[in-house]
Amino acid sequence: METLTKKQFADKWDLDGSLNGSKWQKQEKKAQLLCRYEKTGKNRGIRYNILEVYDEPKQTIHGNTGKTPHNKGKIDKSSLKYQLAELLVLTFVANNLLDYQTKNSYMQILSITGRNIKHMGNVFDDMKYHDLDTADKYVFKQLQNTQLSLNRLMNEALDLIRKGTFSNVTLHEQLFVALSDESHHNADEILNEPQALYSLYKQARAEAKLNVEAEYGTSMFFATRMQYIGYEYEELISSDARYQLLKDNDIAYFYYKYAIEGTIELPDMYIYDDESYEYCGENTTDLIEQLTDEFMTKFTAHRKETSVKHIDLLIKRGVSGDFLNKDIMLKFADEVLDLMFGDHDDVVFNKLYADLMDDAKQEYQADLVESVRNGLSEMNW
Repeated sequence: METLTKKQFADKWDLDGSLNGSKWQKQEKKAQLLCRYEKTGKNRGIRYNILEVYDEPKQTIHGNTGKTPHNKGKIDKSSLKYQLAELLVLTFVANNLLDYQTKNSYMQILSITGRNIKHMGNVFDDMKYHDLDTADKYVFKQLQNTQLSLNRLMNEALDLIRKGTFSNVTLHEQLFVALSDESHHNADEILNEPQALYSLYKQARAEAKLNVEAEYGTSMFFATRMQYIGYEYEELISSDARYQLLKDNDIAYFYYKYAIEGTIELPDMYIYDDESYEYCGENTTDLIEQLTDEFMTKFTAHRKETSVKHIDLLIKRGVSGDFLNKDIMLKFADEVLDLMFGDHDDVVFNKLYADLMDDAKQEYQADLVESVRNGLSEMNW
């Protein structure tokens, strides 16, 4: 990682380093098209840490200013959502997997979630964020945010396919319904006016969510909150005449399944050993594994970057708890995310998670002891 002063940063990217304030911020935005960096320090102590230099300059992303940007409609192929969309298309089109799948099924088939995410969620069953200590607060929040981020990326990836980003590839969507007897069906095949019932269902779920938030707040873990909303939904359709049709049709919930169909020209696969490109032919397994690894490496790095901001926020707030040493928490953050994307049985996971927590706390205690010793040594001197 290269660390630069403002002058060095300006010289490297041919910017006007004499500018300040908002004018300098515009110069910094130009640099964002050439590299990924983080800015640390204040005033004359500001430093620019270069994290990545792009092989090709990125396109400027325009906001809705009332004018049509010259690059409107262009897709950033280095973005996580595009990489995930490409991975979906390659996996399901190239291998002719035409059956309908849920978003969660897609993530499991692509191996971008493991059992540890579920195990980690079980740690927080029936717990509320504000009742936790610092370490657990961090894990709670990062797990929540990681799940939300993955879900958002999947939605964005499917939307890219839906909009025709990949030539000759089509996204098919089908509404499914789960009944109170736990059976699942194509909604068009067993319901009259399924879209009307789906709209009524969304209304009932939205009301159930508001009722749960009013009674329990918003700090419950995602899975627990969804369970409570499900209970409240069942109560609503059983007692409120507005939702009688949902009760009459035994509707527990609706969800969508998707199928990806078409043809695609397979990209060349990069072979790291001899730094050359090789056509992957009919066998796409190695290519898909490589693209999956690249996506997960980039996504994990993204989550680790956001975790730094959350740690800074916890320390700024002076949250009480297990440890508040930034260096220790940053190391802990890396280990949490590495464990999160693992795939262990519950016994192994529980041991690994307990060891992770104990090691961080012991490190913090050792750091406290060392700080006291150094302080006493300076006093004796």
